[in-house]
Amino acid sequence: MLQQVMTAPGVIAFRDVPTPKPQPGEVLVKIQKIGVCGSDIHVYHGEHPFTKYPVTQGHEVSGEIAALGKGVTSLRVGQRVTIEPQVMGFQTTGTASEFFAVDAAKITPLPDTMSFNEGAMIEPLAVAVHAAKRFPELAGAKVAILGSGPIGILLAQSCKALGAAQVLITD
Repeated sequence: MLQQVMTAPGVIAFRDVPTPKPQPGEVLVKIQKIGVCGSDIHVYHGEHPFTKYPVTQGHEVSGEIAALGKGVTSLRVGQRVTIEPQVMGFQTTGTASEFFAVDAAKITPLPDTMSFNEGAMIEPLAVAVHAAKRFPELAGAKVAILGSGPIGILLAQSCKALGAAQVLITD
């Protein structure tokens, strides 16, 4: 299978590696979409403090289950999913491969009606929702957000959805 690897800042190559086999408790995901995070840009420029090269990037991801490891019964082959990333793509191998084996506990099923593009946005949306929920009380609040990149825009939407009366976003 094809896998992306950044061998040094600014140097991306593709290599042919064996397709992983899911171990007990794991699933094999056929990767469909990967987002490019701001952190990925820092890795590309050699500015991420926790990254060592070579590294395979990719943590904003969606795909479908291609195979189940022994003991995995709560998921099914063909199911649309996203993966809880933790430190993937920075300190461990990321998902920028045709297939990715991962612990089944890190899998979040997606509705069949959700596109793979939308599924790859779950991780950045989770960041924004987490930030919005850190406010002591959003109902009726006036919120100012500094930065209108993808996370800022998702944060504005999350604050409104959680009851903010007014949201101002600036960049």
